[in-house]
Amino acid sequence: MSAPVRTPHPPDLAGARVVVVGAARSGVALARFLLSRRARVTISDARGAPALGEEVAALGREGAALDLGGHDERRFLEADLVAVSPGVPLDIRPLAAARRRGVRIVAEVELASWFLEGAVIGITGTNGKSTTTALVAHLLAQGGLKATACGNIGKPLTGLIADDAPDRHYVVELSSFQLEGIEAFRPRIAALLNLSPDHQDRYPEPAAYYRAKARIFMNQEPGDDAVLNRDDPEVWRLAPSLQARVHPFSRAERLDEGACLERDAIVVRRGGREIRDIPLSSVPLFGAHNIENVMTALLVADLCGVPMARAHLGLRSFRGLPHRLEKVRDLDGVAYYNDSKATNVGATVKSLESFPGRVVLILGGKDKGGDFAELVPLIRQRVMHLVLMGEARDAIESQIGTVVPATKVAAMGEAIEAARAAASPGSVVLLAPACASFDQYSGFEERGEDFRRRVLALRGGPTAGGSAA
Repeated sequence: MSAPVRTPHPPDLAGARVVVVGAARSGVALARFLLSRRARVTISDARGAPALGEEVAALGREGAALDLGGHDERRFLEADLVAVSPGVPLDIRPLAAARRRGVRIVAEVELASWFLEGAVIGITGTNGKSTTTALVAHLLAQGGLKATACGNIGKPLTGLIADDAPDRHYVVELSSFQLEGIEAFRPRIAALLNLSPDHQDRYPEPAAYYRAKARIFMNQEPGDDAVLNRDDPEVWRLAPSLQARVHPFSRAERLDEGACLERDAIVVRRGGREIRDIPLSSVPLFGAHNIENVMTALLVADLCGVPMARAHLGLRSFRGLPHRLEKVRDLDGVAYYNDSKATNVGATVKSLESFPGRVVLILGGKDKGGDFAELVPLIRQRVMHLVLMGEARDAIESQIGTVVPATKVAAMGEAIEAARAAASPGSVVLLAPACASFDQYSGFEERGEDFRRRVLALRGGPTAGGSAA
């Protein structure tokens, strides 16, 4: 990992020419903060003004220059600083040109960190980030701390600067895109949940994506803490190189230090002592992978000083996030689950591992370059029928082959009809697409809402194959 870059806290931005790339929620918060610091702000977005709404127009009236409907490369080259919203790739042409000119380019979370006095807790990984981020913030709040889930979930980090105080805890969900744009960003506690290939339309090889994720640890110091998945070889190989104190969690091994699974309970040990034994029956989240998310959250809560008894009580009251192994309903003896957030092959693997068998699996959407053949062993073991939908359906079929019977459809309504026809009492219909949603939806949330709405509209009856209108 490269050496840390130290930035004065806080730097003076008055008069600085700053281009904010991306005018969604984070870009708007970032621009508003920069204007409050008297920076000369340009908001640049490939979308036109009608798609961006009143908030962006209001920023224009407040003094920001609006570069909409495309990016004016000249503005990037003349900037003193370029700040990039989450989700904007750092290799788009105007950013590449600015980088060659020597213009400083940072992620929104990097800039926000220059001004924060509260403790930053970073959560990353291929899957489970949002649930773990929300759960950590919930456990800290239940323990009496002032905690906020932010970053890719909840509020943008720059939107929290105005109310910052040293006793605040910011639990930040971090994507690989954001981590590529950090310099001095230093979480006091950083957690890496898991690593599996993702965004393969963006990264030429998994190693490049894994390196981006590992940047969460690059500025940590010996007094900081790192929470790592002991069962994930790609995650655990980082442990010897970290400056921070390492706290492992494992579902597969007994650990003398960290969190592990024993006797149908999560056991948390630190400093050679067993802090608490938490029965799995008290974990409100469905799915084996959520045990890892809970272990991470319990370790972070303990490191923040929350008594484990309080954390255990907080765990009982937590409700999972929508579109993540969310049970929609039982109908005619068939259980319907919405895991629209499973947008990559690794997430679909974890989703399938949560069911013993008799699954009707709905796959498909916009292909991100995933290796769908990795699903074949689990499909053989647990899936009775595949429903392949959307833009990626032919690619999935070509990679998976004829392992189990399959039906190809265009869109969600047909997918639900086909899944219902293939299901029987005691089986599960599972939406875990292993693909992005952008072939037909604005995001995984809209896809999940469509699935939920259509499933709830189904009418029960003695025969399968009812309408999914």
